[in-house]
Amino acid sequence: MVEEKYDKLIYQRSGETKEAKSIELKIPNNMTCEEFRIICIRMAHTLGYHENNVRETFGKINDTNKLKDKKQLKLLFD
Repeated sequence: MVEEKYDKLIYQRSGETKEAKSIELKIPNNMTCEEFRIICIRMAHTLGYHENNVRETFGKINDTNKLKDKKQLKLLFD
């Protein structure tokens, strides 16, 4: 059995809210800085930051998985 090697990025929110209480991301050890940046952008969206604020903070989003993700979401909602 091959042991999977990764780091974890965990966000936990306290208090009363209807938002996500915990978000856990498994990050591969061989991830580039640009790939990590995309993870941070996705986490910001998940936490409810507005698209405009995310764009102003992180700049242009070059996400090669964007089209693939849209196709997957379409499958979920069709």
